[in-house]
Amino acid sequence: MIDGPEQPYCELSDEARAESQWRIMASAPSGDGVWVFGFGSLMWNPCFSFTEHRPATITGYERKFHIWTTKARGTPDMPGLGLCLEKADRECRGVAYRLADDHLEDSLDALWCREMTTGIYEPAWCEIEFETGDVMQAITFVVNHTSRQYVGPMPMQQMAPIIARASGEYGTCRDYLSMTIAVMADLGVRDPELDELLRMVDALHA
Repeated sequence: MIDGPEQPYCELSDEARAESQWRIMASAPSGDGVWVFGFGSLMWNPCFSFTEHRPATITGYERKFHIWTTKARGTPDMPGLGLCLEKADRECRGVAYRLADDHLEDSLDALWCREMTTGIYEPAWCEIEFETGDVMQAITFVVNHTSRQYVGPMPMQQMAPIIARASGEYGTCRDYLSMTIAVMADLGVRDPELDELLRMVDALHA
């Protein structure tokens, strides 16, 4: 049984977050504003001002519970599991947001404070496709395998009790899983593995 991160991990400094944000915006593509691709809680709980949101698909990645959370959906004593984007020969459907131009700086700051608390994610410009067939570059957050927060794959029999017991500043890990499945259903996507994982989690509460 894997109970938590092998070693504690630290939050990024304000300077490190600011530098990360600067690097991304310095390489921003020209075009119709700044878009952000959400694959987890950003799909239903964005933390920024936006003028448009649309279903979108990113190719070459999949959504996985492969990272520890000891703040948002867990604690250091009882960590939970969070979602990340893993490179894979698959597609991941999520929600894309066009950030409001008149609140762009504040929105980016809020986004970086939420997603870049630690170094578990690496922000990147990735190609997303809308239902219309239009293609856009969007900011998304890809997992950093070198972070101590990265746990990687584990059997669902191990994942279920971790998710069932964990809770943090943003709520329970179980509700995080449930809301992800619900929004995916609204987007016309099902992941049988996540459905089975939720059944296993709920069975532990029965």
